[in-house]
Amino acid sequence: MIKLLRESFFFAALISFSALLNAAAADLRLPGAPGDVEVPAASPAAADAIELIGDYDEIYSALKVYSSVAYVSPQDSPEYLEAAAAGQYLRGRLEEVRALIQKETGRDYKGPASRGGGEVSYRISAELNDVFGFYARPAARDAERGVPIKAGYCQINYVKNNVPFLVQYDGFLKKGEVILTFDDGPGALTEEVSAGMKAGNAPSIFFVLGRNIAGAAGKGRIKAEAADGHSVAVHGYNHAAAGDKPLTAMSTGESVKQLGGVKASIKETTGAAPQFFRPPYGIVTVEQLRAADSELGLVPVGWTIDTLDWSTKDPEELFQKTVSMIKQRGKGIVLMHDIHSQSRTASIRLVAWLADNGYTVVSPERLTKAYRGE
Repeated sequence: MIKLLRESFFFAALISFSALLNAAAADLRLPGAPGDVEVPAASPAAADAIELIGDYDEIYSALKVYSSVAYVSPQDSPEYLEAAAAGQYLRGRLEEVRALIQKETGRDYKGPASRGGGEVSYRISAELNDVFGFYARPAARDAERGVPIKAGYCQINYVKNNVPFLVQYDGFLKKGEVILTFDDGPGALTEEVSAGMKAGNAPSIFFVLGRNIAGAAGKGRIKAEAADGHSVAVHGYNHAAAGDKPLTAMSTGESVKQLGGVKASIKETTGAAPQFFRPPYGIVTVEQLRAADSELGLVPVGWTIDTLDWSTKDPEELFQKTVSMIKQRGKGIVLMHDIHSQSRTASIRLVAWLADNGYTVVSPERLTKAYRGE
């Protein structure tokens, strides 16, 4: 409460100061200028900051709701699929707004002091519907609930008003076998995660975004991943379509062009053509998925254990929940993100725990063999 009062006083003071500047500016005249030429009013930075803080708190409240739903729902259920996709998107939005607040105020905003249950506002629901179409009128494919892509490996399920989700199976893994995957990099933490996986004898798949390998820093990071013995794979360019919408916002031809461009960039940088593709949010049409295979030679990869690492900033909480999920399932394809600090810490602890508890991190080649029927 004291922290909240201090922040409220700080931003109230900024507003008062801004108002005084504006009032004073209205009476000032430039020397020797006509009387109707006024000094420009001060920029209302404080008002902008308070509006951004309101946006942050609104997004944070919705994120808490979707995080809770995702954790308690079975990971192949419509409720989980919706909550996990919405939560990933909202975490990205939250970080964007947080950066803007820091730019406006020079301070790192930590979020609302209240830690209640959260709620999803109408504005957030409308934004999510614009991105995913969860709440729009169902399309004509209403009766078709699932389309097999490869028997025993994956299929497309139509849930939440016929949004197509890739559902992965792991029956080809033996008990105690784990495949580790990381999404949305490369970023500032990627090389540390990559080195940690190498040190733990855990060959992993890093699904990268084209926008993150456009510069020299990103290219250096995926070179490091490849040098550490990991598979550098295709995720998308702007996480999917513009505005971080899923691939379903594109035509099949557009998606193939984008994914092909990312594939070419990876090959040019690392010297090896990527083998795998994971659609952002796991949302992709049957046609897009089949084209990624037939035209680009990419094996689709989903997940069977979602650590939901976007939902917490606490590495201890993330580690304990991940271990619990692995124990419960006994094997699986694990999804994490190498862009989060909590994931960096938890993943390095995780590989040590896996080794100490009889689990084996198997080569990503197991996915290729299962998908190709080898």
